[in-house]
Amino acid sequence: MEDTLVVGIDFGTTFSGVAAAYSANPESPDELHIIKTSVHWHVLSWASGRTLTDNRWPGGNNITSDKVPTEVAYGGHHTAASTSRTSGASLHGKRKFSAISGEQEKSKDGQMRWGLQIKPDEDRLRYLKLFLDPNQNIPDHMTLSDVRHQLMACGKNVPTIVAEYLGAVFAHTKVILGRRYGQDFVAATKLRVVLTVPAVWTDAAKDATFRAAEAAGMGDALAMISEPEAAAVYTLQAMQPNHLKIGHNFIVIDAGGGTVDLISYSINQLKPLRLEELAKGSGGFCGAAFLNVRFEQFVRTKLGKTAFTAICSSKPKSWLMALKYFEDYVKRNFDADEDDTFNIPFPGVEDNEKAGIEGGFLVMDTADVETIFRPVITDIISLVEGQIALLQGSGLEVHGLVLVGGFGQSECLLKSLQTRFSGGVRGIEVLQPVNAWTAVVRGAVLRGLEGAELVMSRKARRHYGVTCCRVFDARVHPHSCRIWDPLTERWMADDRMRWFIKKGDTVSSTDPVLFSFTHTFTANNTKTITEELIICDADEAPEGYSDAAASRTRIGCTMVVNLDSVPKKHWETSRNSRGQVYQRLHYTIGMQIESGGLRFEVLVDDVSFGKVKAEFS
Repeated sequence: MEDTLVVGIDFGTTFSGVAAAYSANPESPDELHIIKTSVHWHVLSWASGRTLTDNRWPGGNNITSDKVPTEVAYGGHHTAASTSRTSGASLHGKRKFSAISGEQEKSKDGQMRWGLQIKPDEDRLRYLKLFLDPNQNIPDHMTLSDVRHQLMACGKNVPTIVAEYLGAVFAHTKVILGRRYGQDFVAATKLRVVLTVPAVWTDAAKDATFRAAEAAGMGDALAMISEPEAAAVYTLQAMQPNHLKIGHNFIVIDAGGGTVDLISYSINQLKPLRLEELAKGSGGFCGAAFLNVRFEQFVRTKLGKTAFTAICSSKPKSWLMALKYFEDYVKRNFDADEDDTFNIPFPGVEDNEKAGIEGGFLVMDTADVETIFRPVITDIISLVEGQIALLQGSGLEVHGLVLVGGFGQSECLLKSLQTRFSGGVRGIEVLQPVNAWTAVVRGAVLRGLEGAELVMSRKARRHYGVTCCRVFDARVHPHSCRIWDPLTERWMADDRMRWFIKKGDTVSSTDPVLFSFTHTFTANNTKTITEELIICDADEAPEGYSDAAASRTRIGCTMVVNLDSVPKKHWETSRNSRGQVYQRLHYTIGMQIESGGLRFEVLVDDVSFGKVKAEFS
């Protein structure tokens, strides 16, 4: 493989991270360039471990962090009235988000600030990642009206803002790489970017992420990998030796800020690593951000709604300081087995013994904090139980759980999983790599260095098919679907479904699934046609697209197929009884389910005639 600089980008719900490596001299999965935050920090070189200084995320000052907040700001600072909404728990709008288009008002300054450039009391757009899919259910704590207002104020839609954020991260990464290797070297060396996406996302959301990354200038050599898959790649290579071996089955739990993704794998080969996906992945909105939401609810209950609102209005920085301390210290260090007291700074707030406010501090004991953690952890445990049940239902044993992600660093979550799954007859080992927070981005780099598929087969998360006309058969088709085709002069059954991939099918990562088509054309017809890829999330897919049972059936994307380059020898010419000449072409569309999305190409008689453009709904 040509010497390449590989950049992994973990675009997260609450934080994003970057890692990089030069393909000519890799040694260890743990010795990656991790782009960090602070005035003076060191970057671990893949080969030599040499130190870089004076490298930082813009606005980082002396804060040290492996990741940067996934937040942008275009306007001014918070007003007193809006500050209480900063944690996103106050408003409950519609649970679908669709206002991702329409440029109406313009911000006064128009200057984007991102990550650590944003001041603590400044209004910002957050959770951008979740809004890339307009059809996605949004958790109750999201302040949708605030998001719509800010989109109108800056005159941009979500995909544009995501592209600008990713563009800023990527530009900064290239600056850091230039300092490490030299600008001339970086300019002359092939750059491959591997971007991570949630495994449970819709194909449309994955495509929206890919398009945003393209708009961010990430080049032609852009690939995507699912977050749990990237985490598995890193963990199994970095945590050697461990008890997992060929034939063992394990579940990756990627516990991030907004979402928790789970995928089950079997180890087919260790050197080089090759995996097989065992069950349909699952996930939910139960990441670490929900601890912030529950913390605000806890404080609001303690103080009373009126008093809490008054404090946020008159002393906004006091609440921001309390929330930041909870985020940076309590959330990251809480251990339910330790009898501890947390004194959370709440300056300027009057003493209130009943509420636990004393001397400018909010006093919380272990039991208080556990009331915040327990419901979120319970949701995660339920997801794990669901994955285990799927595997056991197929007669498979679970040998290990791999815990990664920002929330995956939590000692409380780790011990809860160990208590639930490691003891007794289950005896499932729970693995937590040292670099749990950056496991996904490290795995993305390793995937880029490998250059080959690491997961040899995947489980289809939904049905995939197309609508079609078949020759009418009264024994099979309802009379209501019968139509006359004047060109071929036959009765046809319209609106029938042909499902090429069924939910739960094992699909090869290297061999495309072939969708067969036959089209007829007259001399005046264009040779560019469109085919709609239909998807269905229900367990049982309907036979007809318009059937009542098709309520969960929808258009996944439109495949635009250009057949102009297909030579004449592949076309069949016919004439009907009215003397009308027409041509018929048999062709196939090959669809490949990759880690980060779908890829299509058109084939005629097993010869490829190029990629198929897919326009997602």
